[in-house]
Amino acid sequence: MGEKKWSEVRPSEDYRRILRPDGTLQDKAPKVSRKELLRWYQVFVETRTFEEIAVRLQRRGVLSVAAVSRGEEAVGLGAAAALKAGDWCFPSYRQNSTLLYWNAPIDRAMAGLMGNSPEHIREQLPMTADQLPKVTFMPYAVFLGANIPLAVGSAMADKLAGRDSISLAFIGEGSTSEGDFHDGLSFAGVFDSPLVVIIQNNQWCISMPASKQTAAETFAQKAVAHGIPHERIDGNDVFAVYDTVKKAADRARKGHGATVIEAVTYRMLDHNTADSSAVYRTEDEAEYWQTLDPFDRFEKYLLAEKIIDSSTRETLAADAEIWLREAIDRGRAVPPTEPSAMFESHLHGEPGWSERHQRAELAAELAGQNPFVDYTGEDLQ
Repeated sequence: MGEKKWSEVRPSEDYRRILRPDGTLQDKAPKVSRKELLRWYQVFVETRTFEEIAVRLQRRGVLSVAAVSRGEEAVGLGAAAALKAGDWCFPSYRQNSTLLYWNAPIDRAMAGLMGNSPEHIREQLPMTADQLPKVTFMPYAVFLGANIPLAVGSAMADKLAGRDSISLAFIGEGSTSEGDFHDGLSFAGVFDSPLVVIIQNNQWCISMPASKQTAAETFAQKAVAHGIPHERIDGNDVFAVYDTVKKAADRARKGHGATVIEAVTYRMLDHNTADSSAVYRTEDEAEYWQTLDPFDRFEKYLLAEKIIDSSTRETLAADAEIWLREAIDRGRAVPPTEPSAMFESHLHGEPGWSERHQRAELAAELAGQNPFVDYTGEDLQ
């Protein structure tokens, strides 16, 4: 066995940091207005409120599964604040703070989480042009590595059209082991794509620890092979995230190509509501990372700067609960999708045996029969 490069419990803090865990500044803070700082705090509160509601709905059977970003919100928020109107964003399933910052329609997001039909969503939840987010958000793929070539494509479209928009892609550290990551970065490096890639290193690729994910000393350094500059930052420091992403975005807008940023953070809760992280993580690990909570340190800073007071969190949380509930109720009112619609596709020809098998299983389940039996509906020869 080779030497372990780091520990998930206490990884080396060899990254850029501006805001310390105690809320004091380690380096000069980026120029951000007090109004904008309050907006960031509001998004923090809204994100945690929305995710708490989503988990409750999942426990009641309204959602089949929910993934939350507690402990990682600063990555999505800081990056979102660095974007401009006209940019593209390829989020993962943990970018709720990014969506909320740019006022993405939560009613549509909730309808999508419940698997409701896009046709019904468009009919029941119409949007005018001025209601659309000024940043284009693409649907996330569970296979997060796919975000890289897709983002490279949109980045190149903007470059060839002479626009100064950039594409931002979020992936997890596990995605750096996938072919799409390297294929996409190889292209981006050669053609100077206006692209920013954020590797959200939360120490665990579901239940696979980062120390067993790669032999590289960092995930950021994987960009070197593709001729792309890289940064490694404290992902729980919203100032470091914002400042680093903004500089990378400005660089891309000027035609100087892509940047890869590794945001070192931690997934405080389970991978999703179908997971039990207590099986593979220790209490010591969770307790250590709790001291680095991105929300707590930002709140301490704002309190010290007198931008908020002790009652601000409660006020914002109460307001967020009201409007989020209203948006979620609109999403829940969208008619459910016919289950068989999952098989409707124009991307292939006649369905193969596997798809016909799945259709038969679904039909049996909808008829109240046991779907988990051998499928003998056709000759396999």
